Amino acid sequence: MHKIKSKNLKNYFLTLSNKLSEINQFETFPNPCVGAVLVNKNYIKTSYTGKKGSPHAEYVLLKNNNNLSQSTLYTSLEPCCHKAKNPSCVDLIIKKKIKKIYTNSKDFDDRVRGKTKKILSKKKIQITYKKNEPSSSSIHNISCKRKIPYVVSKIAISNDGFSKHKKKKLFTSAHALKFSHLQRYKSDSILIGQKTLNDDNPKLNSRLKGIEKKIKIFVINPKLKISNKIFKNSYLKNSYIFHSCNNKKRVKKFKKFFKLINIDFNGENVCLEILKRIYKLGYKKTLIEGGIYTLQSFLNAQLVNELYIVKNKQFFKKNGLLKASNFINSLKIMPNEIISLEDDTILKYKPKYVYRDNTKHR
Repeated sequence: MHKIKSKNLKNYFLTLSNKLSEINQFETFPNPCVGAVLVNKNYIKTSYTGKKGSPHAEYVLLKNNNNLSQSTLYTSLEPCCHKAKNPSCVDLIIKKKIKKIYTNSKDFDDRVRGKTKKILSKKKIQITYKKNEPSSSSIHNISCKRKIPYVVSKIAISNDGFSKHKKKKLFTSAHALKFSHLQRYKSDSILIGQKTLNDDNPKLNSRLKGIEKKIKIFVINPKLKISNKIFKNSYLKNSYIFHSCNNKKRVKKFKKFFKLINIDFNGENVCLEILKRIYKLGYKKTLIEGGIYTLQSFLNAQLVNELYIVKNKQFFKKNGLLKASNFINSLKIMPNEIISLEDDTILKYKPKYVYRDNTKHR
């Protein structure tokens, strides 16, 4: 029997922690989902962050064990050192006398950034960073670095480049519709423009069986122009509206149904300001669902991290509305991934100009 090298074991447990972090990764917003592995000569235990961000993975592993001085802890993201909804994982690590920690990624949350290692070092606890950031932590860290949500956008178009049909509300396949609902499930907020709101009167929730989810909705509507039918849509109640309306009577009416955020639409970097406001409310991944003008604005502002174009095989010709092919061609990049679904092709783009952090371009 071959003896497994220590280095290979460390990599195995770190990879395992990353895999564990994927289990609840879309159910823990605004916290990232963390995977953790506790290794002792007598056992191996695993855990991951609970739904809605509690309890933390490390807490689950350590809470019922006393002296763990001979144990090693592996995590997908460095342990937290602050007390909020959850107790400090670093305090618990110190209490349980763990001496070695291996982690895949630093945490760029201001409450943790650079602090965890300092605290552990003072207690002579070794923490090693392997720089193998899992997807569940990367979105969290990109958002924390820039102080805005990670932005994903989606648009459906016909084969001849139109985003709307004169008579049909939906024109993509059932599988493409499920893909759209999956993107909603993977987000904690959705952003739309006033035209999409008034034309579609949408629910904007995830209705996939087994992963149903209500997502917080944000609407860009400077003058608070909304048709009366919207006020009958219970799915939109308590959604946020970005506006600059000075009509007190209208504002009073809207406050009964929506949460209003007043911003200056004449200022510079309006799109960035909108995302900053969403981030301050605790949301870290925003899906832009339309319309085409809203999406174009955020692409022009270099704020879109991922773009999905769902292209149907139909040609709309004279029934086509809102030509989208011009701005798609302006991207001047090839798709990173192509997915075929029945009558649709999904093109995934990661625009070159998107800032991945404060200093680098992708």
